Amino acid sequence: MTTSIALIRADGATARAHAEGRHAWWLYVEEILGHQRTPFFWCEPDGLTAATTTAVVSTTENLDHTAAERLHEWTEQGGTLLIVGAPGTLGERFGLDIVTTLGDSHVTFASNEIWTQRPPVALHALGGVGYRLESGTDSLGTWADGSVAIIRRSVGNGVLLALGPDLWQSVVRIQQGFPVHADGEPAQDGTAPIDDGLLKAEDGMALSLEDDRAIPPGEPELGDDYEHTYPPPSAVPVFHEPHADHWRSVLHQLLWESTASRGKVLPWLSYWPAGIPAIAHMSHDADINDVEDGLAALVAFAEADVKVTWCQVHPGGYGRDLHRAITLAGHENALHYNAMDDSDLATWGWPQMRAQYAWAQAVTGEEDIVSNKNHYTRWEGWTEFYSWCEQLGIKIDQSRGPSKQGTVGFPFGTAHVTFPMGDLDAGNRLMNVLNLPLHTQDLAWAGHVAVRDVVLEAALAHHGVAHFLYHGPHLRKRPLTRASCLEVAGLARERGMQWWTSREINSWERARRTVDVDVEQREGSWHVRARSGAHLTQAAILLPVPDGSVVEEFELDGRGSLDTVVRHGRQFLELAVDLEPGVLAWTVRIGASPAGR
Repeated sequence: MTTSIALIRADGATARAHAEGRHAWWLYVEEILGHQRTPFFWCEPDGLTAATTTAVVSTTENLDHTAAERLHEWTEQGGTLLIVGAPGTLGERFGLDIVTTLGDSHVTFASNEIWTQRPPVALHALGGVGYRLESGTDSLGTWADGSVAIIRRSVGNGVLLALGPDLWQSVVRIQQGFPVHADGEPAQDGTAPIDDGLLKAEDGMALSLEDDRAIPPGEPELGDDYEHTYPPPSAVPVFHEPHADHWRSVLHQLLWESTASRGKVLPWLSYWPAGIPAIAHMSHDADINDVEDGLAALVAFAEADVKVTWCQVHPGGYGRDLHRAITLAGHENALHYNAMDDSDLATWGWPQMRAQYAWAQAVTGEEDIVSNKNHYTRWEGWTEFYSWCEQLGIKIDQSRGPSKQGTVGFPFGTAHVTFPMGDLDAGNRLMNVLNLPLHTQDLAWAGHVAVRDVVLEAALAHHGVAHFLYHGPHLRKRPLTRASCLEVAGLARERGMQWWTSREINSWERARRTVDVDVEQREGSWHVRARSGAHLTQAAILLPVPDGSVVEEFELDGRGSLDTVVRHGRQFLELAVDLEPGVLAWTVRIGASPAGR
């Protein structure tokens, strides 16, 4: 039998939530597991068998007592049951004592062997319940009020994991924020004056400017005389940890441990090609459309040896010669949608974006423009903008990022490319446009250079994308900013990160989303199979390594290679293979080996 995660069906809960005008946050479980290509299937509680090691209850809404009894019985017989959020009828059946309900708080994670990538900060959570710690129960995390956030308990021959925080809502809200209809509240220390009269992504941030930021390592504390001027007079508190990525990692760690404890192998597909731990991305916004600025940027990017995503902004344009030079240099032409009211087309709306897209196609000669970044990170509403992208053919958007010194880093909690959840009018479906987060812009001018390593290290730790934005005027007029462009290019490469354009990131992510991986364990061997709908060069299938084991023999019916890597703090076998549409299979023999052999 192959190892897959069972997701308990919640169709009734979803229908009820939508009928009541509420978001069905639990639907996002498919995106979280889908991004990682973790094998899973939906089933009713009666469909669980002894062959399934782990089941996830993404919501207990509409879960009746009969279903609760069946889930308890299955767990007693040796399964691991993971409950996310309020336990509902399962609380009574498993004897869970809820002591508090929380709307917006933080969770601190206990030191425990289950955490191979323990969050170093208290994670921001939106929604959830707190438990009382009972005898025979392990606390894996606590809420800010002291109640237990995450419980592990033996139940007969099985294990109950109760994750009190609403992980689904937390990830979506942190990544996508709240609907933007007015300015957000500025930081009390003056480092993030987002109340500037311009609606933008930061105005809807779910993360806290007061609780979720820190001064970059090695920098002095913020002085009382700080002013938000350019260049920054000093380093400022930044969003130093990607909270949404940490929540995703928490889920994956629980799933890996629950399957490994039963001697099972839960495979997944690495986010990037074999041997690449993370990716770096550089974008350029053509603000002002000055030819000298554009030429200076071309020279700087050539020296950095980086192909960038060049976001073209209306009105104006560089002229035919420079647009041609940008394309010939290998840079990606993208849209820089302008809703800053500086021309008749530069307002917020579908007709205006559609017209600007056609303009960008005309001035660049690029018909297939797949990427966009909104000028000044402009944003209104929640997800309506993504529907415009879908209609235009924009496949990947990079508008969600900072515009102020104190919002750089991870203001939307992620270094990963993900599909956003749609609003209620879209049935909370996944929108068909990838979100590529923006982390900082114009180092040594718009952002202090100290944030550079914060972004690189966190993106590396979570195996995501580190995104640095530059503007031509600053590359031409600010020597320190130009130097920072070349420096960050080299520092990313030193960490093993490759520089990809937005188009390349989009193509890779969409191709890997067509891949399904499974492992059938037989005596002394693992039979790995991959079904792919696309060509992927050096795709990396990751297989958890049992403690104390080494590879003794590797057999396959095609080309490939095997290596050991660490991802999310855990050791994996990395099976590097070239995938093509269809099914491919390999055999891995692995066994325990005495130390020093």
